[in-house]
Amino acid sequence: MFEKYEPIEQRLVKAMLKNEIKPDIILLGTSRGFEVFIRHGKKLFRLYTQRKLPRVFRSPNTAINFLAELGAERIVIDCLNNWKPDSYINQSSRPKRIYK
Repeated sequence: MFEKYEPIEQRLVKAMLKNEIKPDIILLGTSRGFEVFIRHGKKLFRLYTQRKLPRVFRSPNTAINFLAELGAERIVIDCLNNWKPDSYINQSSRPKRIYK
């Protein structure tokens, strides 16, 4: 769906959201969770971590809370049918530790 985009880090998204003209925030549902895309004018950006990996949220609640803290006032959720709610329930983001 979004083939051509540029990577963007959290700090730059936060700065964009402080501007008078707010960018469009899109949560894209995938089988892994939700990815964040930002449309600012004709440019499309994908939110990346500091480690240069796409930021993926397993829960829509976490994604919405994160974006609200950055200053987002409007979020569009797209491709919700690609997301599997059972994929994040009762699963830890960390692998279980085995103590010997």
